[in-house]
Amino acid sequence: MAKKLPESIVGNFSAIPHSVMDSLAFTGSTSAAKALVFALIRQVNGRNNGHLHLAPGWLKRQGFTSSTNFKAKDELIERGLIVQTKWGGLGLGANLYAVTWLPLTNYVGLQIAEGGFRQGEWARCALSPTPRRQKPKKKNQKDQYDDRNNSTTATVNSNDLSTTMTVTKKALLPSISTTTTVNNVVNTNTLIKLPKRIVGVKGRSGISREGTGGANV
Repeated sequence: MAKKLPESIVGNFSAIPHSVMDSLAFTGSTSAAKALVFALIRQVNGRNNGHLHLAPGWLKRQGFTSSTNFKAKDELIERGLIVQTKWGGLGLGANLYAVTWLPLTNYVGLQIAEGGFRQGEWARCALSPTPRRQKPKKKNQKDQYDDRNNSTTATVNSNDLSTTMTVTKKALLPSISTTTTVNNVVNTNTLIKLPKRIVGVKGRSGISREGTGGANV
């Protein structure tokens, strides 16, 4: 009598061969597709392959709430891990599926002819791994600095007046360069900082004046 293993499983369980889990069909699948196939084989009882479903109510009870379930299902079919055996719809029930590492023995109610099921389809998969969704790329500090120093151009049209302003964006601007086009004449001006106020030596405007010798006016 064979000795019972100390880690033997008690109760029902769903099996998936290691050869399937190590195959290109499975390892190249996305995480969503792998999770979905485990939800599908939860229904396997040894007599119902081909009659497995992915009804929303069932998936919700298994903890699936994502809208990517349909995309994951199509991926499993494309990679040969499952095949669709019945096309459901309004009044026709749910779509039905079979996993391809188990035989299909009960064809009653299915839309696949006996002999039309190819067991082992998973082993014939030669597809590259399914592309994973890329996370949005975050800008580094250099990219953000470059963005701040890009030039922007604003154009204003009003009747016969056409004005184009080009401003270089920087964190600190010592001066602003503007280009103005009026009646096909181009003028370039540079706005210089105003003189600083000097406490105790000022004119009526409150701004220091050069060449006054500090006398009030």
